[in-house]
Amino acid sequence: MERFKDVLKASNLKSTHQRLAILDSIDQFGHIDIDTLFDVIIRKYPTMSKATLYRNINDLINFHILEEVKLPHQKQQYEIKKVPHIHLLCSKCGSVEDIFIDTKPLLEAISHQSGFTINSSFMVMNGICQHCRS
Repeated sequence: MERFKDVLKASNLKSTHQRLAILDSIDQFGHIDIDTLFDVIIRKYPTMSKATLYRNINDLINFHILEEVKLPHQKQQYEIKKVPHIHLLCSKCGSVEDIFIDTKPLLEAISHQSGFTINSSFMVMNGICQHCRS
């Protein structure tokens, strides 16, 4: 939790219990949708409303602390902002894993072949996770 206090302070955001609980829960799950997050948060903070959760999520996104993860055929999820990475989506269980590989050469090759200037990218690879395969 201390690292999240530092992250919030660096962004000039107050280090509230709600924000810390949100960041801690998202960090624990890796990727989480708003309904699951609300269910987790409400156990610790029963008086927290969904409106407060949404407001804090939006603030954390606007300050580039959180990121929206839009996956095909799933509810929108949230994750702690990380270096560019690829999402591996299991088509059996729906789990999402991050894989950290350098995507810069791929993006440069695409840009070079197409003449398209890429400002940002979001990659999802579908398949079967190790757990479902066994």
